[in-house]
Amino acid sequence: MKRFISASAASVISTGLTGLLFFCCASCVQNEVFFEYHSFKKDGWNREAVAAYHINIDNTADLFDVSLEIRNNNDYSFRNIWLFIDFQSPGGSVRTDTVGMNLADVSGKWYGTGINLYSLSIPYETAVRFPRKGTYTYSIRQGMRENPLKGISDIGLRISKKVNQ
Repeated sequence: MKRFISASAASVISTGLTGLLFFCCASCVQNEVFFEYHSFKKDGWNREAVAAYHINIDNTADLFDVSLEIRNNNDYSFRNIWLFIDFQSPGGSVRTDTVGMNLADVSGKWYGTGINLYSLSIPYETAVRFPRKGTYTYSIRQGMRENPLKGISDIGLRISKKVNQ
């Protein structure tokens, strides 16, 4: 037996789904405190080129999630990427991390979304508390042997207030 939904019921369902989608998107935007991309020239990401992000933090009570946003195209000839990330707090102390990220599976299928340009969001730090008010700086450099590194078009940083603290 086939079941059909009346036009009015379909309208109610459609309106409800649209409202739910809007609510979900609005709640994500409210939690986002910083989001910025740094783009590279078509000839590649030079090892000396630093993507620096300056974030003014005035909320020392809440927890935050930090993710790296990367866009690559089919000119990128590796499955992974190595990054050097410097984190400087308002007091001047600097922490350096070396981070390896997989951009494709073993068969070469790109992770993320897109057709010719693939966007991937990778968690970097979760449940971070910024202990002091002021400007925090994240600086990202590529750590691959190829220089300039072709196929990476953008690197970004996203900081969002942690949900369900």
